[in-house]
Amino acid sequence: MLFWTVLAREIFNKHKKKVVFIGKKNQIIKDSIYINNPHISFEKTEYTININLNRYRNFHLEMMQKEHGIISRCNFYGYNPTNIYPVLNYTNEEEERIKELLKILPEKFICIEPHAKTSWTHNKSLPFEKWQNIVDELIKHGIIIVQVSIPKQKLLDNVVDFRSKLSNFRECACLLKYCSLFLSTEGGLMHASVANNNKCYILYPPMFHPNYTLYDRVRYTWIHSNEHNCCYKQNKCEECLNLMKNFDEFSCIQNIIDLYLE
Repeated sequence: MLFWTVLAREIFNKHKKKVVFIGKKNQIIKDSIYINNPHISFEKTEYTININLNRYRNFHLEMMQKEHGIISRCNFYGYNPTNIYPVLNYTNEEEERIKELLKILPEKFICIEPHAKTSWTHNKSLPFEKWQNIVDELIKHGIIIVQVSIPKQKLLDNVVDFRSKLSNFRECACLLKYCSLFLSTEGGLMHASVANNNKCYILYPPMFHPNYTLYDRVRYTWIHSNEHNCCYKQNKCEECLNLMKNFDEFSCIQNIIDLYLE
């Protein structure tokens, strides 16, 4: 959903009108991700522009383009963005909530989300034990790791458990503003990190090219091979999963530490 905030900004900058996004059954999309966004409204008025997101059906096609998916979506609606960074603004209440939680954390820490969202595809998931190996290496350097998964997700050893301390995606994203580095696979929190302009290191899956969703603010390792990459498969892909399974997680440790220390 953060992709669409770029389109809203483009429309607002050109027309000086906020955008109302229209979704299923012609209903206004009131996703919490758009709260406090200066370019998006949850009410139709004479000063808003309606954008029907149901018209966009190019999700599979956009994965195969050489340009960022945000550009493809904006182009579809007649806009060509020069800035593809998403917009995510927090409320005063959210900021205060996170500042209270920061009191129990050190000044420098890494946030980690080892669990890729599987409702869309399983092909982005790095085996849990590999995340554990990464954590074990990082703590040898005295680095504090905070896990920000939802409560029911498996907990890594030797991390600060924030799974039950964050109520929703927005609070989790707000915490990332204050971490020294966010570490995960490709997903929504990566886009939130870019909106925050905080440091981010991503273990990127083989299933599509990094150009599709990454930004110049993101450091990454693309897990792929010459024989298999960019399959664009949403259904289970054994080749993608095998590449993730056989990835040498120790090969990226120094890059993560270097970015943490910058």
